[in-house]
This record gives sequence, C-alpha cells and structure tokens, in this order.
Amino acid sequence: MNHHTLRRLAVTAVLMLPGAALATTATVHKTPTCGCCDVYVEYLEDQGFDVEVVDHDTMNPIFRELGIDRTMASCHTVDIGPYTVIGHMPAEVIEQLLDERPPIRGITLPGMPVGSPGMPGEQQEPWTVYRITAADSEPQVYTQY
Repeated sequence: MNHHTLRRLAVTAVLMLPGAALATTATVHKTPTCGCCDVYVEYLEDQGFDVEVVDHDTMNPIFRELGIDRTMASCHTVDIGPYTVIGHMPAEVIEQLLDERPPIRGITLPGMPVGSPGMPGEQQEPWTVYRITAADSEPQVYTQY
C-alpha cells in the first residue's frame, strides 16, 4: 500500500466518526498550462473551497495510480476529504458527495463537457457523473446533473 492510499484510509476513518466535519480544502492536481483548470480553481474558490494547487508535467501517472481509464478521466483531479473528484464537477455534486459519504473512492465527470464549471458554453444535456470504486472496475452512475 502506498503513502497516498494509507493517508486516504486514515482520513476516511477519522471522517466517519460521528460529528466529524468534512474538510473544505480541495487539492487540485493539474498541468501548469491548462487554462480551463485555472478557471475551475477560481470556480472552486468562488464556491467557498480553500484550494491548493499542485502542478504536474502530465496527469497520466496520477490516473494510472488511481486505476482510472483515460475514457473516464479529464484534465485535472481534486482531492477533498477522503475522495478524489475528477473533472469539471459542479460544486453541488461535490457537496452531495461530502454530505452522503458513500463508501467509494470518488467521482468523475469524464471529458470536458460544454458548460461545465471551467468550460465555456451552455450545458447541452445532462451530465453523467460516475462512481470511482475499485481500480479498473466497470463505471457505475453516481448521479446525473
């Protein structure tokens, strides 16, 4: 088990205690040249999250470590509490995840949907948000937004 996994397990154990408050610190992992990631960071800050940014040369090793197929990936990941959130996820969905505390690793909004936070345009259709469970497992729907 690597350090990242051990940290998540420890945070999960603490957060599952009755009355434990979930952190609103969001650590965004991205590449330094991604403009839509920068806009997403501003969006999270506007939504009340305390955001830390970690730049990487490429996101591929992070997605490999998470066991995420590129078809379920986006341009950045966010660590918040015990969860990983992938993509241009609306804050309401992140808040739902933190309120519900499901026993999953996180959620993903694959690709870069038009109109999603950080992306230009108007939303064209409902977005499907998937659960991140065991590495390389079949995608399961978490919610539609």
